[in-house]
Amino acid sequence: MLYHTLLLLHLVGACVWVGGHLLLSFQIVPKALFKKDILLIQQFEKIFEPIGIPSLVIQIITGVWMAIFQYGIQFNWDNAIQRNIIIKLSLLVLSLLLALHARIFIIPKLSLVNLPMMVLHIRFITLVALLMVFFGLQFRFGGL
Repeated sequence: MLYHTLLLLHLVGACVWVGGHLLLSFQIVPKALFKKDILLIQQFEKIFEPIGIPSLVIQIITGVWMAIFQYGIQFNWDNAIQRNIIIKLSLLVLSLLLALHARIFIIPKLSLVNLPMMVLHIRFITLVALLMVFFGLQFRFGGL
């Protein structure tokens, strides 16, 4: 029962995180680029962060817990499930590095000049989120 609860929380967190980034990438960013208005992105970030960050934290906690609880963490590339765990943890680290880079270097100075760099970050973090969904789904089918 614990595993099912963890999985449910993990999936709800993923829905919020990925859904928010898809909305940002395909709805907000094109409008911001067309109107040359960074305020649209800033407003979305302000609204999304209070639910997006906790959903990411829930995914991290439940994902690591399920990996340990269900499979153990051995970092064995020869095992399909362990390979999946390594890939998902690597994508998580990449997400955190992208978020930190954006938070420290881009967002504080966000302007029309560095908007393309912010858009690149947004699109890349969306791709990483989708890859995490793909690799998460692979657990159901025995890993890659």
